[in-house]
Amino acid sequence: MTALICGSMAFDTIMVFQDQFKNHILPEQVHILNVSFL
Repeated sequence: MTALICGSMAFDTIMVFQDQFKNHILPEQVHILNVSFL
């Protein structure tokens, strides 16, 4: 019997951001913004 196992691994780092996001978001680059909130 042959088995093919495929998958991926991911590592997330939880960080604390002391400032406001609006102070660091560039309006001309908002189309490439990628964030996740938990």
